[in-house]
Amino acid sequence: MNNPNETERARNAGLCLRWRDASGRMRAVSPESLRRLLAVVESPGSPGGPGLPAMVVTMAGRPTPLSLPQGEQATTFRLTLENGDTQEGTLRRFRGQTALPALGVHGYHRLEIGGHATTLAVAPAACPPISSLVDGEGGRPWALGVQTYGLRMPGDGGIGHFGSVAALSRLAARRGADALAISPAHAMFAARAGQYSPYSPSSRLFLNVLLADPQAVFDTATVHAAMQKNGRAYVDTLKKLEDAPLIDWPEATSHRYQLLRRLYEERITPNPPAELAAFRAAGGTALEQHAIFETLHGYFTTNGARGGDWRHWPAAMRQPASPEVARFAAEFAREVNFHVFVQWLAAKSLALACHTARASGMRIGVISDMAVGIDPTGSECWARQQEFLVGASIGAPPDALSPLGQDWGLTTFSPAGLRATGYRAFIETLRAGFAHGGGLRIDHVMALERLWVIPQGGTSAEGAYLSFPVRDLMPLVALEAERAHGVVIGEDLGTVTPSFRRAAQRHGIMGMNVLFFERTPPGAFRPPATWSQNAAAFTTTHDLPTVAGWWQGVDIDWREKLGQLAPGTDAASLRDGRETDRTALWSALNTASGARTPSEKPPPTPAGARPVVDGAIGFVASTACPLAVVPMEDMLGLPEQPNLPGTTGGHPNWQRRYPGMTATLLSGADARRRINRLRTGRGHA
Repeated sequence: MNNPNETERARNAGLCLRWRDASGRMRAVSPESLRRLLAVVESPGSPGGPGLPAMVVTMAGRPTPLSLPQGEQATTFRLTLENGDTQEGTLRRFRGQTALPALGVHGYHRLEIGGHATTLAVAPAACPPISSLVDGEGGRPWALGVQTYGLRMPGDGGIGHFGSVAALSRLAARRGADALAISPAHAMFAARAGQYSPYSPSSRLFLNVLLADPQAVFDTATVHAAMQKNGRAYVDTLKKLEDAPLIDWPEATSHRYQLLRRLYEERITPNPPAELAAFRAAGGTALEQHAIFETLHGYFTTNGARGGDWRHWPAAMRQPASPEVARFAAEFAREVNFHVFVQWLAAKSLALACHTARASGMRIGVISDMAVGIDPTGSECWARQQEFLVGASIGAPPDALSPLGQDWGLTTFSPAGLRATGYRAFIETLRAGFAHGGGLRIDHVMALERLWVIPQGGTSAEGAYLSFPVRDLMPLVALEAERAHGVVIGEDLGTVTPSFRRAAQRHGIMGMNVLFFERTPPGAFRPPATWSQNAAAFTTTHDLPTVAGWWQGVDIDWREKLGQLAPGTDAASLRDGRETDRTALWSALNTASGARTPSEKPPPTPAGARPVVDGAIGFVASTACPLAVVPMEDMLGLPEQPNLPGTTGGHPNWQRRYPGMTATLLSGADARRRINRLRTGRGHA
């Protein structure tokens, strides 16, 4: 039985004491799990003392109830707007509480009541709708989805970069695309080349420097000369890496850093440009700490037994503001400077790609992707330990597909830490994602409401749901989206509470309608006209089979090969079920195309998959969704998916490169035909 005091503390901390499993049975969180989780989610810095909270979030046009400090008798307020203007007024009563009157100026303002002050965030009712970025002419918008690392350009050393994103955006814009949705570009670990999943970053505030395009700063001759200076063996290896169908991340990473270091030493160190100094000044403490962390992480990874987990470093080195860390940074200033330089190069590369997309005619531009969490051993947790649940991981409870549950090896924001710091980490993460406009896809958007958290060292079954301040977080998403003039797509696949979906819709956060999941209870595929007008339409995602792969059963083959079939399930029954699903999909595609006489269902072969991919793209394009997104894998009819969830080996996750150079990806007959299907379905002339 739970201790009554612990039960009350757990509720106050946002921990849910019970949860419903996949069979519908209610399960109770054990007392031991509660104790271990409370040690992580309760924060000694939690608000609750005298004064106003660090931030009050409200929506424009609505009164704002306030919890004033005990004994506060003030009846007036003073508001200093972001632009410096001031407003004064009288507090009122609203629903039995003291409240601010409705305000109309969006932004982050300083609110003073009596002797207390706080930040007042006034948000719009919703994120910018697609219609605000796309006028009524030119048809409804569509986008290509692309894994940045998989793109190819001559001289890229085996890893796609933002230069390819720029090149592809030009080509796609000419063919009528309004957006390019890219894989997460968050900062990884320079000293940990074996960790390359874009959804397991060190920090979401900075960029993966392996995606930087050296030619965003240096001319072609300079980059080529730097490569040649590394020797003939280096150049030969680069060519081998570039031609490979899969990325050899350790080898390609090593060679990319050799190039970046030579460019830094020969072109930057002698005479750093003023633009780099300005970038560093603008990045402030956060950038400096990230660069110092990368230096420390590299040092401890290669020296001694401390390794790459900062929680095992000497005590003084675990504290970013310690004198010992400052002395280390001074001693290794050249290395710290290098990590600032590569962040500048990456930021310039991404900015150029985003500018190119809009300048080429895309009405939306580049849509970035925000991972659901960060690696607890990374730079962001090291720098902001009170703002993250460093002693817990996130995942999913046991269910039919994963009887043991899921532990993603990531952590997330601390709700108490967010409130105590005025949502600083959350706002800055959004700003990093929206840095160049366009839009932002938020992975596992349900995390704005709740997440399954697991005590460090525990199993997923020992976890519990932790609630997040969704009533504050959603308006902040809308405010930052408005400031960036960007659209927001929330990945809402999986278990979603009805209240969350309604709230997301009110706040203009589009959901995701994915072809394979848009089914009616009997198993038929829903007609395009019935798809949601509050969601983006997708043929597939990076975690699902491609259309060609699904048609051929490639995903079933992989699951069988890797022993990933659910208990009590055999491959033969899955293949039988897939045949039934093929019949349903082919029927839906025929009906949607207006065919008077249904054509014969193609066989589950590469050739048979070709017309299915064509039909699926036309089907998704014709849906009622305001945006249609087709991953490059489907545009090219590829059978293999980028990632097979639940695998850490055996399947080449996040390693596949697209066949052919970026400049020719959309030139083939299949791609041209599918783009025409897209254009027709979206009403383009």
